[in-house]
Amino acid sequence: MRHTTLLSRSLLLVAVAAFVGCGAKNPASPSGAGGSATLAGMIVSAGTSTPAPAAMSGVVVSVPGTSLSAAVGAGNRFELPGVPQGDVTVRFSGTGVTGDVALSAVRAGESIDIAVSVAPSAVVLESERRSMGNEDQLEGRVESLPPTTAPATLVVAGVTVKTDGTTQFFKGGTAGTFADLAIGIRVHVKGHRDGTGLVASVIEIQNTNADIPVEINGIITAFSGPIGGFQLTVDGRLIKGDANTEFFGGSAFTNLAVGKRVEVKGAQKDGYVYATRIHVNDADDGDGDGQDESASIEGPLTSKSGAPPVMTLIVGGTTVHTSASTEVRRKGDVQTLSVLELGMTLHVVGVRKPDSSIDARMIQIKDDTVGSLFEIQGSMGGLKGTCPAVTFGVNGFSIVADGSTAFTPACSNFKSGDKVTVKGVVQSGGTVKATSVTK
Repeated sequence: MRHTTLLSRSLLLVAVAAFVGCGAKNPASPSGAGGSATLAGMIVSAGTSTPAPAAMSGVVVSVPGTSLSAAVGAGNRFELPGVPQGDVTVRFSGTGVTGDVALSAVRAGESIDIAVSVAPSAVVLESERRSMGNEDQLEGRVESLPPTTAPATLVVAGVTVKTDGTTQFFKGGTAGTFADLAIGIRVHVKGHRDGTGLVASVIEIQNTNADIPVEINGIITAFSGPIGGFQLTVDGRLIKGDANTEFFGGSAFTNLAVGKRVEVKGAQKDGYVYATRIHVNDADDGDGDGQDESASIEGPLTSKSGAPPVMTLIVGGTTVHTSASTEVRRKGDVQTLSVLELGMTLHVVGVRKPDSSIDARMIQIKDDTVGSLFEIQGSMGGLKGTCPAVTFGVNGFSIVADGSTAFTPACSNFKSGDKVTVKGVVQSGGTVKATSVTK
């Protein structure tokens, strides 16, 4: 997902270590003359370059409009040779997963490695790496910096990147320095391969938003430390917390123990996840049975009352209560309760109360009705067109803007990778006509 001006500067790509693909392949003849590209990839945990802990063998990767398809295999890896040139859509489907990612300006002879994270209603392109001849380009999140790494070296989406006195740094279109880098920001690197790593000639800071939200749901395999500074391991990932970590849904620090299942919400740091919120799934919900009675429902939102964050919703005939600890997501992006509109299809996860209502911990927006108001926050990708008549994507949604769209700042200031808030109206076919786009 890149702005066309990046193409002209040969800064196209996105990051992950080279993958050895697995799974069945059905090569298709590439569209157009001049050959095709090879795509390989891995399904990873959100916000990281590490393989997702759960096996994704039921997921199929395909390119719509061709016969190309491959099953995700061992290590959650896949490979698709014969990918046609041009703008390509890559589709992930199966085992409760459905979603697309867009690859722009694929070139014949190019090797493309991608890392994606998946959820039931969203597939997020975490990183991408492209190699062709001596040229190597990479886009992704900064994961490590000195002193964790060697001086003048960083890790981007699992790839070690070396810099030297000739490396050029750019930030917001102006010259920058190595000191402008921070854990979590998204960068675009151009250079040449050095073993499995990369020597950078250019590093462009695409997005200074260093917050990498992470969600982990799994069993605690190691736990130590007091509430003022504790750590646990879940699905092989190190999680750290302290007195500022919030325990919600009736759970408490004292519920943590090896073997317990937890939901962790936090931020990726250098080598670990800092837990901002933790829910212990089998904590006592206070109804006298000694258990937290988890519940989930899905259905249309037919009624809402109250004001955020304390609201009462009717979802599929069930009463749902929200609070300041309720999290709302649309295709992986955190939203606010204010975006909920009647007619939406919602998936609610929470605690079942004695009166059969649900105290919501998480609300996922599964579908929007045509003509309904729409709002989403996320990273802009695949920006095309001439201002103000532009199109772009935000976490799988196709956004269309025109002369009636209010851009803040002006439309010409936007580029792929920018964090944006889009408000608009849902159109037939699922596209969104933007009324406003704000950076």
